[in-house]
Parts: sequence; C-alpha cells; structure tokens
Amino acid sequence: MCGSTSAVGLADADRALWPMLRERLRVPGQLMGLMRGVLGGDAEVAALVTTTPSGIARPVAVLVTPEIAEEITLLEDDRGGGDVRRGRIGEDDVEVLIGGAQDEDPRPVAIFVTDWMREHLYLYSRELWHRRR
Repeated sequence: MCGSTSAVGLADADRALWPMLRERLRVPGQLMGLMRGVLGGDAEVAALVTTTPSGIARPVAVLVTPEIAEEITLLEDDRGGGDVRRGRIGEDDVEVLIGGAQDEDPRPVAIFVTDWMREHLYLYSRELWHRRR
C-alpha cells in the first residue's frame, strides 16, 4: 500500500477494514501491506505484513474469514473491554483483534500471528516455492 490511506487493489471487504488495521497494527518506520494467498486447495488467507526499509517482510496478523471465525473461541474479556481479546483455535492460544463498537457482540477481525504460525507459514511457502521449479 502506498500513502497513509491507500487501499489500491484491495477487495471491498479488505478496503473497509484497512483504516482500522493500518492504525491499530502500524509499525513505525515500516511499510504495511495486505497479502492474499491460497493455502492448499481453495483455502484463501490474507495476511497483514510489515516490511522494513531493507525489504524484510514479517507477517503481523491473519484476517479472519468466515471459515476461520468458526474455529475461534473467544475467552472471557479480562483486559477491560479493549480491542484485543484472548482466544483459542483448537488447542492453541491466540490474540484476536476485535472490530465493531464496544456494546456490540465481539466480531473477530484479525488474529495476531504467533511464532508457531510464522514458522509454519514460512515452511509452507518454502514448500510451494520449491514445487514451482
């Protein structure tokens, strides 16, 4: 993405989320971007990434699709009603960015990338890259 408000090339749903994601997940001095990809058959995933001036990209969060939302169990809010909630996906603990007003039902928007997710995304993308050759 270029500029502070650019949403060029994003789908309408992503475009609507971009201002909140940009403000909430911004890393000073780094570029931000939204990358879409397909994991296996037709499981599409979108990852928010930051990129250093030297070009190192780091995944920060994975956007919640309807399929991912079904897998999330939000835990009791013990942080005082902020926009980040603890949750679980299967046996794994995750932190979930919540969208919407405080008086609404919590709506998961993104899952912060954990070390386990980062490692497996790298392994999976490396495997896909080697299959292309």
